[in-house]
Amino acid sequence: MSILRWLDANIERMLVAALLAFIVLLISVNVVMRYIFNASLSWAEELTLWTFVWFIWIAVSYGFRSAGHIRITVFRDLLPKRARLFIDLIVDILVLLLLGFVVLECVKLIRLPFVAMQNSVVLGLPIPILYASAPFGAALSSIRVIQNMIRTVRAISGAEVSPTSDEVAQ
Repeated sequence: MSILRWLDANIERMLVAALLAFIVLLISVNVVMRYIFNASLSWAEELTLWTFVWFIWIAVSYGFRSAGHIRITVFRDLLPKRARLFIDLIVDILVLLLLGFVVLECVKLIRLPFVAMQNSVVLGLPIPILYASAPFGAALSSIRVIQNMIRTVRAISGAEVSPTSDEVAQ
């Protein structure tokens, strides 16, 4: 069970760190190839783009995990704590609905014949692999939103205090 807890606490952070390190390495190698050897890697730009798209969608999930997304709370903060928790729960439900919509629509898009047949120009990889980043990231984000909702419901019922973003990030 400790492996599952470790994955729950660190999976996005590890994936985002690995993808970002790969992007930096790939761009650095390509810069060296271009300016020192006068011959850049033709596939590096496209692979960087693909990696960056996956990086962004996984980072969105990490933002939900660490409560790091931007929120406008000026009116919410004027309410009593219990009312704030109810507002947080309503917002999480709306976000979950949006993420579910993103997953469904992206899966529909990926399954369209003209999308399924496409390959990338340089790498020749199937375009659905790139498009799959959106439903993957949205599904991962949905898990994190559900976890936030569970914490909020527990806080409303008095079972626990809702963690701050600093506590979640640890």
